[in-house]
Amino acid sequence: MKKYLLILFFALGICLSSSAQYYYGVKGGLGLNMQKWNSFERDILFTPLIDVFTETHDDPINKLYASLGYHTRGSAIRGFGFQSFNSYKFNNLSLEVGFKQMLSVDKKYNPYYMLAGRLEYTVSTNLGGRSQFSVFNLVDDNFVNKLNYGLTIGGGFEFNWDKTKVIFVEASINPDASKQYDQPSAAVITNPNPSPFNPNQTITIQPQEVRNVSLELKIGIKFLQGYWEEEEEY
Repeated sequence: MKKYLLILFFALGICLSSSAQYYYGVKGGLGLNMQKWNSFERDILFTPLIDVFTETHDDPINKLYASLGYHTRGSAIRGFGFQSFNSYKFNNLSLEVGFKQMLSVDKKYNPYYMLAGRLEYTVSTNLGGRSQFSVFNLVDDNFVNKLNYGLTIGGGFEFNWDKTKVIFVEASINPDASKQYDQPSAAVITNPNPSPFNPNQTITIQPQEVRNVSLELKIGIKFLQGYWEEEEEY
C-alpha cells in the first residue's frame, strides 16, 4: 500500500503544480486520538493540530489538494474526572494528498466531501529514551515506527467570504494502515518496578501492535491565487 500511496502523491503533485488557478491557506483545530494496546481501548487524547495546504481551482466542482501539517497521535489513561494519569504521544509531520468534490458552489454554505492518502513521519514522542512499566507492558521508544501511512475520509462546509477568500469547517476520520508502535514477541525480563501487587523478579511482556485512529475537527481559511497581489494594488 505504501508504494501505491507514493505513486498517488507523485501523480497528484504534478497535477497541482500544473494547475492554472489554485487556492492556498491554513487550517487548524482539535484532534481526538484513539489507540488500542493489546485490545485494551485507551482513553481519547485531545491535541491541537495545524496544516498549510494548496488546492486546485480550474474545476470549481472537482478539486485536488495537498497539505502539510503537525499532528499529535496517541492515547491516554485517565482516572477519576478528566485528569490524565498517563499519555502516549507521537508527534508527527503529516503529508496528505487527495481529491475533494463540492456538492454545490452557489449557496451560502456549500458542502463537500474528500478522500486522501496520508504519509506521516514521527518527529518525537513522550515515551522518553527509556522503558517504562505501565499496565503490565514495557513501552520503549525503540519500537516506534517513524514512517506511517493511512487514509483521510471527511467533509465539510464552505462559506464564500468574497470572490477571493473562503472560510470553511471540516471533519475527518484518519485511520492508519501501518503500525505506529510494533513491539516484538513476548520476552522474559527483569521487573523494573516490583511491588506487593507484583512481587515477581521477572515479568513477561506481550507483543504490541498499535495503530492510530484520529477524528479531526478543523476550521480554516483559503485565498485564491493572486489575492495578496490584488491587495497591494489598492
